[in-house]
Amino acid sequence: MYHDEYGFDALALDSPLDRTERTGEGAVLEENFAGNLVGLILASDLFTARNLGPRPWIEGLVLATSWSGATIRFSGERLSQDDLDTLLGCVLLAFRNPGRSAGATRFSLRDLTRLIRPTGRRFAARCLERSLWRLAAARLEIESGAGQILIQTRLIHALLCDSAAGVCSTEINPRIMDGMRSATTVERLLATRIPLGTALFRRWLTALLANSTGCLRLDLAGLRRLSGLTHQPMSAFRIRAVAALQALLDLGYIVSIEPNGPDRMVVMHQVARGEQAACQLLS
Repeated sequence: MYHDEYGFDALALDSPLDRTERTGEGAVLEENFAGNLVGLILASDLFTARNLGPRPWIEGLVLATSWSGATIRFSGERLSQDDLDTLLGCVLLAFRNPGRSAGATRFSLRDLTRLIRPTGRRFAARCLERSLWRLAAARLEIESGAGQILIQTRLIHALLCDSAAGVCSTEINPRIMDGMRSATTVERLLATRIPLGTALFRRWLTALLANSTGCLRLDLAGLRRLSGLTHQPMSAFRIRAVAALQALLDLGYIVSIEPNGPDRMVVMHQVARGEQAACQLLS
């Protein structure tokens, strides 16, 4: 049975999964940038679904995305699903306790931990601080229009950490705040991710679902590419993906899964506002 508390908001109605052709590319990029940026955060390998070892600095890594007609390059230390939880927690705190400017907030590291890891994991201030610094250092370069349109942006514009007091101040990119829309949206997404613990791919899938409408046509090869699991043979990934989707179905996060040809399926899930646009394609 599906439980309402696990409902998703469809975050980006103009999401990177929508391949509809548009005119006036520069104007469209500007108009839809907030939604596209959230789509990049939730539906790409920016926050990879694989286990990360040492994290050397990377310059200009091309990300796997579904942002039509754009090339996105990442510079920084690779970001994980734990880093995504850190970012979501900061966004939620910025909605709940806004500072003087858009996206700004001040919080204790312990309060942030309670939001993103309420059970089962001990408080580790240094690990959380390192996650915040990774997010603040990350840089995204977006190239569109055959190189004629360039955008450079960050996830966190400013970060101050007082390690002795265990207090931080952040200024989240205001476009991320606009794209996330409300505290309720972020609360729902965190609520779906917390029970999944260390199941990285399942946590990544919940973010993907939150960025889609209630109907999503999945191509497993595309899912493998966007999740950052291309190191895994397709045969093994197929088993992993089906098991992960079935687990989300059992938990009530997904309503139904229907086959749609070789390595393709249609996934139905709930969206909080009942937005049921045409079925989106992820490939």
